[in-house]
Amino acid sequence: MMRVEPPADTTHIRQLDIHHDLLQVADLIELCFANTLDADGREYLRQIRAAATDPAYLRWVPGSEERVSMPLHGYVWVQDQRVIGNLSLIPIYKFGRWQYLIANVAVLPEYRRSGIARQLTLRALQHIRDHRVGSAWLQVRDDNPPVQHLYQSTGFVERSRRTTWINQYNPPAPPGVSVTGRRGSDWEQQYVWLKRAYPPDATWNLSFDARRFNPGFWRQLWRWLNSENQEHWAARITHSDRLLGLASWEPLRTLNDQVWLAADPENEDTALRALLPQVNRYLSPRRRPIHINYPAARSGEAFHECGYRILNTLIWMERRVL
Repeated sequence: MMRVEPPADTTHIRQLDIHHDLLQVADLIELCFANTLDADGREYLRQIRAAATDPAYLRWVPGSEERVSMPLHGYVWVQDQRVIGNLSLIPIYKFGRWQYLIANVAVLPEYRRSGIARQLTLRALQHIRDHRVGSAWLQVRDDNPPVQHLYQSTGFVERSRRTTWINQYNPPAPPGVSVTGRRGSDWEQQYVWLKRAYPPDATWNLSFDARRFNPGFWRQLWRWLNSENQEHWAARITHSDRLLGLASWEPLRTLNDQVWLAADPENEDTALRALLPQVNRYLSPRRRPIHINYPAARSGEAFHECGYRILNTLIWMERRVL
């Protein structure tokens, strides 16, 4: 069992008070992450501010027992009667177990480099241990080494490094490769490639489950009964019909379209150069950004050639608590 290091000073730390702190926390997050907030991040802040002024919502939260994904639990650092630091604790249940996501670690610029973020993190780890949850996770941008070092010093280790790509324009597909709809016989290979591109350490926090793409009868019936839509495309070498890769899309409750890629490791770039233009053409009428979560440092040239740019690269880190 790993020991959680107790913070040296807790005089300024207290639990988040949803009746008084949410608006200050939203302002703090917006100030600290203004340069990296995307449309979903801004919607997230809008929801926090809406919750802060909704009496029914505030009455419901105390009974939620830390089982909601909004930032309604966590710790703040209060000094001079104002919130100058924040840390949110978001419980997520997946793969049959609860885990905590540490998020929104923010400190006012004039108070940084004084140990506040570290002490908030240590208090959060103790909270997670007290709740008998085995793991804490967080994400940090790959272009922020000081914050990476902070979390490494508190026991976090890197589990995955993921790049999110966003589309900008639509080039033609490469010659000699055709893109068609997925065949039922493609599923077994698609599942293998999906598990390679999206292992559990990278997807435990995402709305992704490869089994949802199973073309079997019962899955199709479930999707029909629940009005769930999906689209799948397969890239093949034209003359031999050899399968190179697949792309899958399903609508999510976000402000962007998420696409999941599965490709033959030996022909990954060729598959993506064929699939991404088809994805762009199909989804462009929706007028929503297309986001693709993919292993960092893989197929970068193919993404760039197909009109995508890097939105961010995040390092996912885990700290075993129990």
